Amino acid sequence: VVLTLSGLVGLVAGLSGIGGGIFMAPVLHLIRWAEARRIAAFASLYILVNSITGLTGQLAKGGWSAIAEPLASYWPLVAAVFIGGQLGSWLGLKILSPSWLRRLTALLVGYAALRLLWQGISM
Repeated sequence: VVLTLSGLVGLVAGLSGIGGGIFMAPVLHLIRWAEARRIAAFASLYILVNSITGLTGQLAKGGWSAIAEPLASYWPLVAAVFIGGQLGSWLGLKILSPSWLRRLTALLVGYAALRLLWQGISM
């Protein structure tokens, strides 16, 4: 069952162009893999590893020039992601209950789904 779900997450991620981490967290909640905090931590690590792998692929393909210009242009986004990640970790550990973490995960996935639908309609 888990292998089939993993394959479906990969398929949907590939078809949509969105990283699999956004789909993986709800699937892990559905199969009751662990408590909400552990799922959030695992999904964050999964997304980080995928991002590093993607950057490594870009470096292998085009060298530093492939990422130097985008990084110079979008460095405020990198800083915002780092700050947001730290704030989210703190909120998840200290403030939010597991039920709120599940709700926020559902809200994020719903937002991603609506964006995909909107993009599909406007094609």
